[in-house]
Amino acid sequence: MFKRGDWALLIDDSGFETVVRAGAGVVQTIRGQVDTDLLVGKPHGSAVTSSIGVRLAALPATIFDVIDHKFKVRAQVIRPKDAVYIVKTLAVGSGSRVAEAGTGSGFLTAVLAWYVKPWGVVYSFEKRLDHLRIAVRNIKSVGLESYVDIQLRDVATSGFGLVGLDAVVLDMGDPWNAIENAVAALKCGGRLAVFSTTVEHVQKTLTALKRHGVVHISIEEVHIRKWKPTLGELRPGSFEAHAGWIVSGRKR
Repeated sequence: MFKRGDWALLIDDSGFETVVRAGAGVVQTIRGQVDTDLLVGKPHGSAVTSSIGVRLAALPATIFDVIDHKFKVRAQVIRPKDAVYIVKTLAVGSGSRVAEAGTGSGFLTAVLAWYVKPWGVVYSFEKRLDHLRIAVRNIKSVGLESYVDIQLRDVATSGFGLVGLDAVVLDMGDPWNAIENAVAALKCGGRLAVFSTTVEHVQKTLTALKRHGVVHISIEEVHIRKWKPTLGELRPGSFEAHAGWIVSGRKR
């Protein structure tokens, strides 16, 4: 049952989808206006009708639905397809202690927090106050603030101020300058991942990883191709293009 303030995913048979908050009043969509107050108290899966007569099924939205549709963007972001692969690469799970440098808009921060709860914590460091404010707003919107410690800090010059971490991820303009401090913050066997968007950055990162004794190094990228899910018309659809490389390794 939807409570006031819950996120709801509205979908129709054509593939249209949008995310709204139950109890947020009338909202405009490309399928007409929807009165979200009507969702409050209704069971999950109920239908609502827009102002132009389109019936929309209301399902409980996942964190990824909210990230894709409602998170505000200020800086370049790591999209869920890459964020979830980073989670796999870092072996992040409930109870993990993870540090992230380059909070940006908080997209990766939210995904990491989702996986470390309820006993873990994400320490997120951002050196720009305007980015940090957007990230805090986004993370609070999905109720994950209890699992995130956000600080205004340049880890390349000031370090992380932490030791014994399970994992560190760097998403910043000059990650190679923070690798020494990242390695120092990790426990033995701890995992480090760097998200890089150019080959030149990958090369500098790889050099820094080897210089600081990181082992089990890997360079990977993630591609997703969606298919049209229509009987009789099954065929490849949109392709999520390259966004960056994930360079990873472990502290020896």
